[in-house]
Amino acid sequence: MSILEHLPHANVKRLEFGRGIANDVGAQFGRYVVATMSIPWNVVSQRIGKPPAHVIDVPDMDLENAIALEANTPPCDTVVAVGGGQSMDMGKYIAWKRGIPLVNIPTIVSTNAYVTQAVGVRNRGKVEYIGEVTPELVLIDYDLIRAAPPALNIAGCGDILSIHTASFDWQLAHTAGQEPRGYVHAAVERARALVQRLDESASDIRALSDDGIRAIVECYLEINDICIPLGHYRAEEGPEHFFAYNVEYLARRTFVHGWLVGLGIQLMSRLQDNNPGEIVAIMDRLDLPHSPRANHLTREDVVQALETLRARTLADERWYGIINQRDITPEFIEQVAGELEF
Repeated sequence: MSILEHLPHANVKRLEFGRGIANDVGAQFGRYVVATMSIPWNVVSQRIGKPPAHVIDVPDMDLENAIALEANTPPCDTVVAVGGGQSMDMGKYIAWKRGIPLVNIPTIVSTNAYVTQAVGVRNRGKVEYIGEVTPELVLIDYDLIRAAPPALNIAGCGDILSIHTASFDWQLAHTAGQEPRGYVHAAVERARALVQRLDESASDIRALSDDGIRAIVECYLEINDICIPLGHYRAEEGPEHFFAYNVEYLARRTFVHGWLVGLGIQLMSRLQDNNPGEIVAIMDRLDLPHSPRANHLTREDVVQALETLRARTLADERWYGIINQRDITPEFIEQVAGELEF
């Protein structure tokens, strides 16, 4: 039985939690198209009921590919995004470009793309956020979520635990007089409470119980409530993400976002002298993979990413923080590399 939520959350018009609530929903959407990938669509296509007019197989969110896929999508009343982050972003892109309703049916909670406004794209190797769209409906079907590999769902904790390092950087920039947007202490305190909530929910999240899945989703909703009124995600995106973006830029391949951000949290909390042992312990209690080995990175990959991190951060014009303020020395790199699992 579904639980209908009329939530006063930013960027969500309607959201439902429940078991089996994606079954037979296709009839609600008129002439609709689906943005998805083969694995999630193989599962959902057997449950959704009325089939779509067209299925978009999303290879990635390279901007040129997104433009071409949208151009080749037939007219429709609704776009339904089914799957993970890239499927959500493609659905958002089409809804934004055409001004049509968007429905998000995540089959995994590995990212927050199903509740965020902007479309994440990669443009010439650089991560960019474009557009703005609010889904008409988000369906959190616990049965679908649990069908995905547990470690991939737990990856969703990465974009919440990143508050630990991102909010530190926001405060550091403010103290250094390098924060033109202003610093909101209440927003930081509210955001940091979400890290504590994940830690308190660790056993439910590891088990992917209904309560555990709901905890991840509600933390994402709360991040929206904090950040959207501010006009930026400074409390949640910081040096840990900039490290991840640099790794992606250098490697030219995709990663499990939350795992790579987890590695960034570990390394950047060390650079910040920001309770690295505490945040690593939380990641371990959640069973969030965060080692170079889990991310299929060699020692040389990590060293290169750290050596070039400041230059890449400056080139991409990222927010001011610890990467600008503290040198990443060969001694630091040698020390942290010795603590990592390759």
